[in-house]
Amino acid sequence: MSEMEVTVIKEYGVVHLRNALTPAEQKTMFDEVKPKVRCVSKNPGIFHASSGEPGSPHRNATLTALGDALFSRCAEAVTAELSAEEIAAEPSLKRLGDAASGANPPSVREVTGAAYPKGATMANHSDLDRPLYTMSVAVGDACEFTVGKRTTRPKPNERSGRPVTIQMMSGDAVYFDGGGVPHEVARIIPDTAPAYFKRNPPAGVARVSVLFREAC
Repeated sequence: MSEMEVTVIKEYGVVHLRNALTPAEQKTMFDEVKPKVRCVSKNPGIFHASSGEPGSPHRNATLTALGDALFSRCAEAVTAELSAEEIAAEPSLKRLGDAASGANPPSVREVTGAAYPKGATMANHSDLDRPLYTMSVAVGDACEFTVGKRTTRPKPNERSGRPVTIQMMSGDAVYFDGGGVPHEVARIIPDTAPAYFKRNPPAGVARVSVLFREAC
């Protein structure tokens, strides 16, 4: 597997972590969510994969452990890339700094996702009127993921301006404030999925995006 590489889009507090998951970890995540994946139209199909505290009947221990590991990897990469002052100045990055220092370890509480059929997109939007720190990881075909483009009806907390497009490959992670930073899936790039996905994809599905969140 290629080594992890990090890019930080400082104006939005967005982190792109390339090769965040090994091929084996990608397959593990895919196997855990695959039974929940459904596509019934040309639009992304939303699904729930895990929620609750340890011991909850709706909690998937494999997925939450993987989510905690992703937060930790992202935190370590960011603290190695940026100064303490840069991290402290941006709320979403400060969350990662606190995770890296041990002051506030990662604690994933919810895992949801979206299954994209071939040719699907997700319109530009932000999720809430408050911060919603999200770790997004996908398996399957790559996509063009754009952050920072102004929405048609901005919420008071929206952070928009210069749009930035990330090519997000299978196994990459993007960490961002989904509440305040507008984001969209502009395009699915055909025939870019890894071999394990191509061998046995869910019916009609080209890409599965999994979202890890600590609290909602």
